[in-house]
Amino acid sequence: MKKLIIALGLSLSLLACTPTTEAPPKKGMEISSAMVRTPMGGQSMTAGYFQLANYTDLDDALIGVESPVAGRVEMHATEMVDGRMSMRKKVALDIKAGETLEFKPKGHHLMLFDVDMKPDQKDIALTLKFKHAPDVTIIAEIVDTVTHTKHH
Repeated sequence: MKKLIIALGLSLSLLACTPTTEAPPKKGMEISSAMVRTPMGGQSMTAGYFQLANYTDLDDALIGVESPVAGRVEMHATEMVDGRMSMRKKVALDIKAGETLEFKPKGHHLMLFDVDMKPDQKDIALTLKFKHAPDVTIIAEIVDTVTHTKHH
């Protein structure tokens, strides 16, 4: 019994000394799940989506987006206006400290105009510009507009 208690005590002390594998706290602006649809049937415009998390201690605003494959990129929001859905251009989108802003169909989204993508292109760069935080460039996967599958 005495040996069991000593063995148990040693096991517990070893566990207490084991380093933790917890991830460090997240910092800055984090963009995830970025995707852009292929333009439909010869059109030169398309939509983009992602999630934007503000892991800073400061309220901020997304004030613009650029891409080398688009003549211009606008931020839009789908809103109910006079009983019908309407898409409105946004000059800035606020993102409070600790919050996540989701860009998704029928919600906030990007509209890319004058798009020039290669037929076999798999991804594109998007540079997000903020009021306070430094610019962040991400790579967005291209997904098929009809099937929502990734280009390979």
